Amino acid sequence: MESSVQVPTPRALADLVSRCRQIERFKVQLIAVEESRVAALAAAIFAVRGVLRLSEVPSDKLPARQGRIRHWAIVGGELDDLATPAIRHVRGLLVVDEHEQVKVLSHRTWRGVWRAVTLWRDGVHGLTSRDLMEYLARLAKHAQELAPAAAEALLDRSEAVASTLEVLPGGPRSRDD
Repeated sequence: MESSVQVPTPRALADLVSRCRQIERFKVQLIAVEESRVAALAAAIFAVRGVLRLSEVPSDKLPARQGRIRHWAIVGGELDDLATPAIRHVRGLLVVDEHEQVKVLSHRTWRGVWRAVTLWRDGVHGLTSRDLMEYLARLAKHAQELAPAAAEALLDRSEAVASTLEVLPGGPRSRDD
C-alpha cells in the first residue's frame, strides 16, 4: 500500500508563512496593549490602596535593594474572594510598588524574607496579561464599592477635628504653649 503525500507548492508555503507572521505580529501587539492596560490599572490600584486596605510588605522582608521601595500586597486577606484561579496559581506574593509597578515576590526563606522580586510582564510566573488585567479590574470594582464607606469615615474624622477648633486658643502659638 502506497500512501500519497501531497506536497504544498512554494507559493502555498509562502502564503502560510505570511499568515503565521501576521498572527504572531497581532499577538505581540495585543500583549503590548494588554500590558499597557495592566499598567493603568496598577496605577489606579496604587491610588486606591487605602480604600482597599492593602497591607504593606515590611521592608525587612524584601531584598536590600527592593527594601528601599514601599510595596503593598494586592492579594490575600479580604481580597481572597476576588482572586481568580490564575491569581491563586501564582507561587509567590503579588504586589504593587510605589512606582505603580506590579511585581511578584517569590522564593521565601524560612524566616519569611522574599529572596526574589520579579517585575511582572506577560507570562511571568505563569500569569498572563489577560489574567492579571481581569484581576486588577476586579480590584478596581471592589474599590468603587468600598469608596463611599471610606469617604464617610473621612468625613466623620474631619467633623471631629472641626469640632475641636472651639477649645483651641486663637492666634499663633507662642513658645510657652
